[in-house]
Amino acid sequence: MGVAVIMLMGLLGAFAASFLNLPMGELFGATLVVIACLKTTGKKIRLPGIVILLVQIILGVSIGMTVQLTQLVAAFSPMLFVGLILCMLSQTMVSYLWLNKKEGWRPFESLLGAIPGALGAILVLNEEQEKPSPKVIVSHTVRLLMLVVLAGFIAAQGAEVLPKDAPFPLSWAGHLIAIAAMSFLLGKLTGYLGLPAPFMVMGLFVSLAYNNWLLGGVITAVPKELILFATSMLGVLIGVRLAETTAREAIRYSKAGFIITAMGIAITIGYALVFSFITTKEWEVLLLSWLPGSVEAMTAVAILIGLEPAFVAINHVMRLSLLYMLPSVCKTPLQHLSRR
Repeated sequence: MGVAVIMLMGLLGAFAASFLNLPMGELFGATLVVIACLKTTGKKIRLPGIVILLVQIILGVSIGMTVQLTQLVAAFSPMLFVGLILCMLSQTMVSYLWLNKKEGWRPFESLLGAIPGALGAILVLNEEQEKPSPKVIVSHTVRLLMLVVLAGFIAAQGAEVLPKDAPFPLSWAGHLIAIAAMSFLLGKLTGYLGLPAPFMVMGLFVSLAYNNWLLGGVITAVPKELILFATSMLGVLIGVRLAETTAREAIRYSKAGFIITAMGIAITIGYALVFSFITTKEWEVLLLSWLPGSVEAMTAVAILIGLEPAFVAINHVMRLSLLYMLPSVCKTPLQHLSRR
C-alpha cells in the first residue's frame, strides 16, 4: 500500500465522517481508516514533505482569515492579555514538568507534548524531527478527544444556534493563490532562520495582513474543501504514527495525555475565575478562550451557546501565534540537554 493509496483512504474516511456532524469528525475518520489499513497490511508510511507544507499553509491561512483587526483591537485588554499569557505558561510548564519528571520523556518531547492545543503545529514540528515521536501524537490525540467531549458538554448547556457555512466566491480565488504564494516564499525564508512550522506561521500573518489591509477584511473563510483536505491529512499523519505503536505503548502514552489535559483544564478554570473577578468578563467566555483546544472547536462552541465567538477566536489566534514561537526559542537548548 503506497503513499497515494493511504492518502486517498484518509480522504475517504474524512469524507464519510463529515456526514456524521461530529466535532472534528473528519480528523478522527481519517485517523481510524488509516490505522485500520496499516495494521491490516503491516506497512509503514511517511507522508511526503509537500503534503505537510500544504497542510501548514492551509491551516495558517484558515486561522488568519478569521481575524478582523477591528475586532482584535476591540477585544484587546492589557489585563486579559496578561491572564492569557499566565494561563498559557502555567499550562505548558506544569505539563512539561509532569512529562519530563514523572513520565521520563526527553526534554524536547516533553515540550512538544506540553504545548497546549496547537495540534497542527505540533504534528508538523514532530515530523521535522529525525525520528518523530509517537508519544507526542498519542498525548495530543487524547487531549483533543477530551476537549471535544468537554466542548460538547459545554455546548449542550446553552441554546443551540447553528453556524452557517461562509460562502467563498470564485472571484476570491486569485487572492487566495497570492496569499498562498507569499506564505510559501516567506515560509522558505523564515524556515532557513529556524522558525518552527514556518509555512503555518507565515500563512497566518500573511493572510491576516493581506485580507485586512488590502481587501478590507472581506474574506472570512477559505473553501471548506481545503479545510477537509488539511484535516484529513492531519488525520492520516496521526494514523500513520499511531499505527506504529503497540497497544501497551498507546495505553501508557494515553495516560500521560489524560493527566496533562486534566491539569490544563483545572488550571484554565482557576485563571478564568480569577480574571473574571478582576475584569468582570464572564468566566465561561474566558474558559472557552483559554482552554488548550483548537480555534475551530472552541469558536464553534462559542457560536453554539452565544458566548462572544469573536473574542474567543481572537484569543485562540493570539495564543496559538505565541505557542508557535515557543519551540523555536526552546528547541536548541532542550535538544542539547537531551544529548547530555
